[in-house]
Amino acid sequence: MTGKSTGDAAGEPTGQPTGKLPFPDAALVAYGRAHPGTGLTIGVVLELEGPPPDRRQLADSLRPVAELLGTGPSDGGPWNGAVEYAEACPGRELSDVAHEALTSPLEPHRWSCGAVAGLPGGTSALVWRADHRLLDGAGAAGVLAAWTGAHRPDAATASPARAEPWRARGAVHRAVTDPLRAAWLCGAPLLERRRANAEERAEDAVGAEHPPTALSYACAEIGLGVLRDIARRHGTTVNDVYLAALSGALRTRPELDGPDGRVRALVPVNVRGPGDAAVLRNRHIPLRIPLPVAEPDAGRRLALVAARTAGRARALRHPLVRAVFRSIPAAAGGWCFERYFDPARATLLASNVRGPSSALAVAGRRVLRTLPLNFLPAGHRLSTVLATAQGRAVVGFTTSEPRAAAESLAAAWLGELRVLAAAQAAATGVTTSPTALAR
Repeated sequence: MTGKSTGDAAGEPTGQPTGKLPFPDAALVAYGRAHPGTGLTIGVVLELEGPPPDRRQLADSLRPVAELLGTGPSDGGPWNGAVEYAEACPGRELSDVAHEALTSPLEPHRWSCGAVAGLPGGTSALVWRADHRLLDGAGAAGVLAAWTGAHRPDAATASPARAEPWRARGAVHRAVTDPLRAAWLCGAPLLERRRANAEERAEDAVGAEHPPTALSYACAEIGLGVLRDIARRHGTTVNDVYLAALSGALRTRPELDGPDGRVRALVPVNVRGPGDAAVLRNRHIPLRIPLPVAEPDAGRRLALVAARTAGRARALRHPLVRAVFRSIPAAAGGWCFERYFDPARATLLASNVRGPSSALAVAGRRVLRTLPLNFLPAGHRLSTVLATAQGRAVVGFTTSEPRAAAESLAAAWLGELRVLAAAQAAATGVTTSPTALAR
């Protein structure tokens, strides 16, 4: 990447050496224009040992970030710099800092960093936020690695997956089935008929001036080893465990169900290939996963989630899928994302971001904790993100509900992990038809 941001035809910065906005960058730009009251802020809150670095130290530490984004203060790129140096009020916790970060507006196509001193225990916080139109979750993990000098995980490599019997059929079989499966997974949400009430809501939203949605934030934190142990015993993945626990937590919140009583999670899948693993921009495709909220048994919920995710992410990373992905006209992006994020089709956004596993530090100060920030799509009431770093797993809950509701969900998610940790592995052989997956 270069150090200059050339922008697109509309004059908006792209952070790319070329002025062409690829899909889904263009899709998020169009989505933001259609929903001006919806913030697209993502980011991370870091708790540091001791006081925060001064302005010069912070600016120096952020230079690698500016280089990765292709922007920086020297060339007028989208950087607000250290926008605040605030002193924490008595009793202000790190989660309070994250809550306030989501409720503070961020200019479109910008990123910023602020510092908060005086947290309990003599710690401090750094708040790094960015407009989603600049980068996605995998890109944010790359920013965190560059900022802290940590080893960056290969963004193009998926987490170790469970063994799948059909893999023995070989690469030829996958070369045929993966593109077909990807076409079905991507195309079904775009082609299915819309309900009249959902269509009316979409028409009302486009171009309308809506006040910003009031957001609340809470988080749940646990050792990553707990999720890995559950996944190993049940023959699933960490992402499956995350979604299964989320399914259980939502059992107590029927008001968060979709309009038809079902819960469908929109899970962004990183589709970077070996040649663009270092790209920070948006390189993902949303995958819709029905969550088995109605299933009363925790182990069975996990088995159902695993059956519904098996092989889907790998299918979307097929080279042919990436080639089609690159050829989609930018003008189609807004239409696609409008339908993907339609609250009548997807109930909640459930992201999963793999961060650096090594110890992190900023300007010589050790990073104690990392809290992820995720945006809330228009018309949705809940958005979650699982972020792993330094051997810890943190789920951030962003909601339009009162903050007490977000905290209740976070506690319920942790409770579901305890149930899964004690549950016996469910019987194998759970299968889900393509028709059921589309529902």
